[in-house]
Amino acid sequence: MDDDDEPNRGPKKPQKRRSQKLRIIGGSMRGRVVVYHGAEFTRPMKDSVRESLFNIIGPRIKGAYAIDLFAGTGAVSFEALSRGASRATAIEMNRMALRFLRSTAETLGVTEQIKFLAGDTFRLAGPLLEHSIRADVIDDTPRVIFFCPPYAMWESRAEQLAKLLKNAVENSPPNSLIVAESEKHFDPDGLPPGQWDHRMYGNTRLSFLEPPMVCGM
Repeated sequence: MDDDDEPNRGPKKPQKRRSQKLRIIGGSMRGRVVVYHGAEFTRPMKDSVRESLFNIIGPRIKGAYAIDLFAGTGAVSFEALSRGASRATAIEMNRMALRFLRSTAETLGVTEQIKFLAGDTFRLAGPLLEHSIRADVIDDTPRVIFFCPPYAMWESRAEQLAKLLKNAVENSPPNSLIVAESEKHFDPDGLPPGQWDHRMYGNTRLSFLEPPMVCGM
């Protein structure tokens, strides 16, 4: 997601563009490079952090359903597919970023594996996260859910993020994994209760949680 997508009351300024090379680090598409021409405020996860992230989750991503709630450039979603995720859903509200996401999916040949939802994560994520517990749907595919919002959002929309994380914890199928990215000074007490594993990489904190199995799932 983009840092300039938070609500404001004034007229929107024209978005400045920037170019940045994004590289797939591992997996079947390892070494593939796409060039992002989009909003300058989009903050993709650094290559070194993304590499560490996927080294940590390792085989957990293979065959899993990847959900990227703040997609931005899509670096995490495409890396997940390259590493063996069976499919992915990415949510993004910035139109410039969405054009890039769809174009990149075509370039990488993964349009059949990834679905893009255009709009506000806080409006769209609820039904998506609750999908597996609907009475008319059987979907127990383990999920890897990525929460990588703009860092400032952990303060400006703390309550909404906490509710979204709680939703993910309560509604994920067994053997799922939640990954939250924040800046290193973020107070982890703002995360839902659980056995979180925190790792630091420069200014970045990665937090991992395996949701407990819920009775009846």
